[in-house]
Amino acid sequence: MKKFFILIIYLLFSSSHIGGFNIPSRLVKNDNGTYQLIVNGSPFIMLAGELHNSSSSTVEYLNSLWKPLKDLNLNTVLASVAWEQFEPQEGIYDYTLIDNLINEARRHQLKLGILWFGSWKNGESSYAPTWVKEDTRRFTRVQTVDGKEIETLSPFCENTMRADAKAFRALVKHIREVDQMYGTVIALQPENEVGVFQDMDYSSISVKAYEQKVPAILMDYMKKNRQRLHPEFRSIWEEHGFKGAGTWKEVFGDNHWSKSFYTVWQYASYVNFVAAAAKEVYPLPTFCNCWLVQKPEDLPGVYPNGGPVSRVMDIWKAAAPNVDVLSPDIYLPDFKNIVKDYHRADNPLWIPESVMKPANAFWAFGEHDALCYSPFGIEDGAGNFIFAQSYKVLGELMPLITRYQGTERMIGIMKSEDEKERVVVMGDYNLRIVYESDDAYGLIIQTEADEFIVAGMNMKVYFSSVNSQKIGYIKQVWEGGFSAKGEWRTTRLLNGDETYHNAVLIVKGRRTMTSNRISNYDAKHTDEIFVYSPSSFQSLWSPGIYRVTTYLR
Repeated sequence: MKKFFILIIYLLFSSSHIGGFNIPSRLVKNDNGTYQLIVNGSPFIMLAGELHNSSSSTVEYLNSLWKPLKDLNLNTVLASVAWEQFEPQEGIYDYTLIDNLINEARRHQLKLGILWFGSWKNGESSYAPTWVKEDTRRFTRVQTVDGKEIETLSPFCENTMRADAKAFRALVKHIREVDQMYGTVIALQPENEVGVFQDMDYSSISVKAYEQKVPAILMDYMKKNRQRLHPEFRSIWEEHGFKGAGTWKEVFGDNHWSKSFYTVWQYASYVNFVAAAAKEVYPLPTFCNCWLVQKPEDLPGVYPNGGPVSRVMDIWKAAAPNVDVLSPDIYLPDFKNIVKDYHRADNPLWIPESVMKPANAFWAFGEHDALCYSPFGIEDGAGNFIFAQSYKVLGELMPLITRYQGTERMIGIMKSEDEKERVVVMGDYNLRIVYESDDAYGLIIQTEADEFIVAGMNMKVYFSSVNSQKIGYIKQVWEGGFSAKGEWRTTRLLNGDETYHNAVLIVKGRRTMTSNRISNYDAKHTDEIFVYSPSSFQSLWSPGIYRVTTYLR
């Protein structure tokens, strides 16, 4: 009886009830316009990692990865479920892999984002079941300009769309049945990097659709948001007279752009149908990722034509209301501009794939209130000391990061090429951040008028007054970290050489003395660690956390 009442209290206070469902994870937009992911009643940031495509394809292989994933200090794993394995025969579902995935993630105290590899993955259709692939009459293919069928499933085929949605719905319904009380699965990704590697599908149904009028829903969206449309999309509309109605050719011209826009509309509508089928049974947050435009001059089809690349995000917003977030897969070096493009008033930043670069995570969370950062092929990073410790620091700071999301009291720090320093105003202080190396990164949170939490490495921070009549100075610098309960724990009081007598905060990072075997590192400590070993020693550095008090006079 006691357990029953505990369960009722949990359901009432830790989750939301939407359409009669207990929803342990939801996306909310706060009064300040900032989005937050609420998991089991509290704001949550996904310190994630995405597995390789095939890593979750067998129980045995997947279960060999949990320990190294946990050692990387993740709190979330993004893992794929392939349509071909989930529905090997039409109407017959195999729950073996998803049950193991959920049970083992829960046992290791990790959250899950489920990636549905259905009709498409990377613009191809290799993850569709064989019974779909073999029936080309029922499940039609994309055609080339000369009428040749390719292996990619056509987004204009209603039979495929309904079969895909039916399978995904069954998967999500099962997730609800086995997991809604626990909230292990917190997000869903329908499809993966959708699109086609040509300017359009030249099948007869597609060519006919291209001759039709632009859907009224899209035209209404464009009119309503005319001044806020992405510049590339808006410029094409403007070039053809800002027409309020007409065919794709009339509104956007008879060119590769109009072909792309109508193709994007179809892919987004298809994915929206699949996402809606899942949300009917369990409305978890949904996100869709994309293969980015690699070069500004690349035309649609060089990259998968149809996905939510930034230039067509507005089409996706109009066509796919059941997709909550449009997400970039970022492997390009221009990280700052890409995340700026995707962080919009109607779209929080959510990065499901990227490189294993801690600086990116600090910048995304500190500067753009990101909800997720996730390196791809995360298992390849097993033993990556710097990355593991960076996620550990971000985990310690999570209560503060979520508290100050959307405010001017938190900034991210990441050195760009040829950038030597950055000056920002925080409250009554000018902060001059000087980069000490190319790998300088971190974040700063102003927790009180005269107190700052600084995390990161390889930089110096000078504090001065914004009032020219006053002097701003450092009072004290404490090195340390936060406990699991959010309590500050001091490692050292820094003065003298460590701060040039409180003239500057030197953010060098935490140091660990260990042997050449990094496995000797004791992750329970936040201080310097000296491990006796007959082998040679090495000094390992990782991001540190500093509590700085300041004063004005």
